[in-house]
Amino acid sequence: MIFVGDVMQHDGQIEAAYNSRTKDYEYDDGFKFVKPIINQYDIRVANLEVTQAGKPFKGYPQFSAPDELSEVLVNSGFNVILTSNNHSCDRGSKGVIRTLDVLDKLGVPHTGTFRNQQERDENYPLIVEKNGVKVAMLNYTYGTNGLSVPKPLIINYIDSVVIKQDIAKAKSMNVDYIVCNMHWGTEYKPLPNKYQKIYEDVCYRAGADMVIGGHPHVVQPIEKKEVRGEDKLTIWSLGNFVSNMQTRTTRGGVMLGAHIEKKNGEMILGDVNYHFVYVMKRKEGAITQYYILPEFDYNTYRTGFVSSVEAQRMSDFFSDSRKLYAAENKGDVKESIVDPESSIGRAFKQMLTHYYSVRVGTNGPEMLADDLLGHYFHRTVDLKGNRNYLSGMYYDQSMANGHKNFLRDCGVEGLSVVLVTPDGIKTITE
Repeated sequence: MIFVGDVMQHDGQIEAAYNSRTKDYEYDDGFKFVKPIINQYDIRVANLEVTQAGKPFKGYPQFSAPDELSEVLVNSGFNVILTSNNHSCDRGSKGVIRTLDVLDKLGVPHTGTFRNQQERDENYPLIVEKNGVKVAMLNYTYGTNGLSVPKPLIINYIDSVVIKQDIAKAKSMNVDYIVCNMHWGTEYKPLPNKYQKIYEDVCYRAGADMVIGGHPHVVQPIEKKEVRGEDKLTIWSLGNFVSNMQTRTTRGGVMLGAHIEKKNGEMILGDVNYHFVYVMKRKEGAITQYYILPEFDYNTYRTGFVSSVEAQRMSDFFSDSRKLYAAENKGDVKESIVDPESSIGRAFKQMLTHYYSVRVGTNGPEMLADDLLGHYFHRTVDLKGNRNYLSGMYYDQSMANGHKNFLRDCGVEGLSVVLVTPDGIKTITE
């Protein structure tokens, strides 16, 4: 499983993503360096801390983000979206309902807010089954900034009685593992407060196996520990996955990975690892991207990709986070850094320099959403603002030609081999 922090859309992000050529919003390239990490995992969880209430789009304090934001989460590999947080009610009933409508249309499982009690009864806890392991995902928020929505809409609030009932229900459904995703804590504070500790204990006493926290907009420690004789994992706050926050500690977050396995009928918590990520704003042609960047020597492969100012800010964020974790983390949790010679590192180098790919014509959106072939595809925008649907990343043209033949055999039409570089996308004639 992998968990990432708050997915935000401030005014600056919305304005930066707008593509005047297509009249759409472009986010995909900003996520391309975390996508290969995310897709190493079976269960991939993100907290959508905005509504999808439609136009007018607006950032803080009452968010409504373009639908393309949820699209890119799905395109990047996330298969669980959390919706219970302090901004769930920002746009009233319309915001709650339309957010659920957008996620339903995308076909992505989600949890935390509901249209009515019947929907909650039928769909909560959210059960995600992978490789024969059934995981119950629960999601709660401390509040909604004083805003509320009328019945029958339901927002999951942190309540000890409700949490105990929900965990008991999960157990009755014969799940193997229970994760409580909690929106809580004091903003901008690096350590958990008393409220967080009280409700962590509530979750574990009721039978949860893992507690995943968000909301403070800064990273807080990870604890892999034994609680009453059982292995547990808590992260107090994942920080920001993507946002426009610009103070030193809010410019990024952490991606938490955990391996669980069933052995002889018992669930085992195995390796726990994490990647720190930094959010970098960078204008490229018609679009300004907010890149989510794990640590990597980007400028070795693309000169000037990270400016000197951003490089210093990134270094500060990573060093501050490491200092906190060195002092406060508990148990065997390890940082992961992308190895340039790993498959992910090689993909990074291709994205920074060049790669061959196969471009799909008018049915590109359809192919991106295809259950069987969609994982081969990605979306990118060139410097002029043209949106391109591409499949595969290859070092040489012959491999791209082979992939083109494979897609043609699968019935995909309108195919051409292209060379993708930071300067543009060039069609290769055979």
